[in-house]
Amino acid sequence: MRAFAALANSLFRDRHLSWGAVGVLAYLLGLPDGSWITERILAERRREGCMSVVASLRELEERRYLRRVVSRDPVTRQYSTVCEVFERPYESATPAGETQKVRLMAA
Repeated sequence: MRAFAALANSLFRDRHLSWGAVGVLAYLLGLPDGSWITERILAERRREGCMSVVASLRELEERRYLRRVVSRDPVTRQYSTVCEVFERPYESATPAGETQKVRLMAA
């Protein structure tokens, strides 16, 4: 786990995001690349319930701070979801700069 995370001030100044969404995003950005986490684990880390965490994740996705990439394994035929998390809303094209990938599994 990282000792600290440096985040862009623009994240905290985006008035389109709720405080809950900012907190969840800050937490996700502080995780090591490739971390595995669920909505339930996120909810257990703080006092917010699972539905609040799910709402924050949905908000981040709507505001383009989070992108879910669903893929299907050709052998096992199982689906997996990898979430890409961004400090700033990503453009419709491939985002420039670093992304943080977090494996977010359904609770």
